[in-house]
Amino acid sequence: MRLGWLLASRARLACLLLLGLLATTGCGGLFIKDIATDALDPNNLADTEPSIAVNPLNRREIAIVTFSENWSAAAGAPVWKSSDRGRTWRKVFQVTQPGAAAGPGDQKLDFDAEGRLHVAELDFAVSDYVLRQTAVPDGLLAVGAAYGNDQPHLTVDGYASSPFKGRLYSPFLDFTVANPRSTVCWSTDRGVTVNCVGVGNNATFPNRTTRIAVAPSGKVYIVYKIREGLVAGTPFEDVHFTVQRSDDGGLTWTGLGPTGVSVHGAPQVQTFFTTAFGNPAKGKVARARSSDAWIATDPTNGEVYVAYVQRDSSGFGQIYLARSSDDGATWTSTRVTDGTHHSAYPEVAVTKRGVVGVLYVDYDDTGLVTIFRHRFARSFNRGLTWSDRILQNMNPGPLANAASGFLWGDYEGLTAARNTFYGVFTGASDGRSTPQLDPIFFRQKSCRWWSLSCWFESE
Repeated sequence: MRLGWLLASRARLACLLLLGLLATTGCGGLFIKDIATDALDPNNLADTEPSIAVNPLNRREIAIVTFSENWSAAAGAPVWKSSDRGRTWRKVFQVTQPGAAAGPGDQKLDFDAEGRLHVAELDFAVSDYVLRQTAVPDGLLAVGAAYGNDQPHLTVDGYASSPFKGRLYSPFLDFTVANPRSTVCWSTDRGVTVNCVGVGNNATFPNRTTRIAVAPSGKVYIVYKIREGLVAGTPFEDVHFTVQRSDDGGLTWTGLGPTGVSVHGAPQVQTFFTTAFGNPAKGKVARARSSDAWIATDPTNGEVYVAYVQRDSSGFGQIYLARSSDDGATWTSTRVTDGTHHSAYPEVAVTKRGVVGVLYVDYDDTGLVTIFRHRFARSFNRGLTWSDRILQNMNPGPLANAASGFLWGDYEGLTAARNTFYGVFTGASDGRSTPQLDPIFFRQKSCRWWSLSCWFESE
């Protein structure tokens, strides 16, 4: 009798300890941190439009770029780095000045399968460059060929199953043509040389918002919007969010036909195109023009996901998720948000177990001031239902470096490594002498509570 009670008590204790572990590290648990400090950011820079990447060889190593210090002939621009999964951060001034122009402007970074860092950078003369790690991780990055135009993005194919493993892709928006066009450059030598291909359908209307993802098969996808006219008297425009696919390593982009596939079908949808996302009568507002679509693939089965903005019958701009299980040929969409507030700036990532995460911003202007809320939604059933949490509530009014019209822009950051989401957004500082905008890092493991093999996988 006593032995049975003791064994049962030990089982209960083990269960309680496990539940405590899950409550701390996951089961909805969240780690969030302002990566800037008074020592690292003495000039109180806005640090906006961040991007994030995780080293696949050592997932404790995380890199972030933001609008921080500029490069110069004497010193590189910084990469924020952590070696302990985001608990502590340092600045490494390694983004070499690629030419005579000032910068950096828009920027995006990624690691390759060998754990080497790559950064796509826009200089103020509107040229793009890929800079790459050639020596020690914190050494100055080597500069590649000049190419491109506005809003460069970057991904490196790291799949062992891909026939194009190691190939680097950098999409951008080409403003040098009459109708700006989504264009993709590819490189087999890590950006030393690049080959650029016009991809977007700009025959009648201009393109915007080009994002890219690689599947385990080596197929490459971009999503972009075809801008088909402003909606008078509103902050919206009519668009088609379109996906095109390359099956040959970026040489051609006709895998879904010559003009691609709309993820929401034939009808147009309305998305934001405004410099006043928010309520100008109740505080500072933001741009929402080139930040309304993002694409990701499932790293296990190759399914494709697109998060995008659509104004629907609620009257609000909402976040939708489109999923394709046939390499982008057909799509099914579900709504992520609840139809009660304007929402924008979606980003999407997928874990190895197929959990989908969407980072976005909404705002509440029912009070005296506008409150912006960074939110993170997860789906454990491929987008059918969602659990949602607020990462931060923020009133930008009192923040000295929060400029109205420039709170957020073309970039924020979300990625997944194994079963953990890693993200960064521009939010209100924590623990700074001067309240301000700062880059806010978060990390969340996404395992079902009963999946012990998932919880105890090494990070």
